Amino acid sequence: MSTTQPRRPTLKDLGLDTAWLAARIEESPILLDLTDGMPKFERTVPRTGLDQFAVLLFDPADGTRFIVEVQLGAADTDQLTRALALWEAEHTRLPVAHRVVVAAEHIPADVAHAAALAQATAPVGLLELHAEKTGNIVTVHGEPVPLPGPDDPIAPGP
Repeated sequence: MSTTQPRRPTLKDLGLDTAWLAARIEESPILLDLTDGMPKFERTVPRTGLDQFAVLLFDPADGTRFIVEVQLGAADTDQLTRALALWEAEHTRLPVAHRVVVAAEHIPADVAHAAALAQATAPVGLLELHAEKTGNIVTVHGEPVPLPGPDDPIAPGP
């Protein structure tokens, strides 16, 4: 008998979109699991891509600001590039501690390796978004994805 891992439902599978997800993050940024504290929502940055947006959050406990570039489906290197561009603009505008976070429903290995390389420029984190539906209630939570080490092999993308 062979077995396979069950496929997690995507937000689109559940009939939801980026507007729904952006509203949930605005209501409760803690769902992203970025910090031990209670991050505060600052603003949403719309994107031209249909399934993309960014949010700016901050942790009042230590003053760290988070640039979270969100994309439904799988992350890609363009998403990382957008996040780093926003980090640069925000860090120039307000020179305090900022962290870049790439959040998507799947983080491919090539994006993880690109994020590890970007660590030389900015503090970068990766976050997989997981949706679960129980009855009529949908919950979303973020799960941190570790960055690969410099000696880890680079796997191709999806």
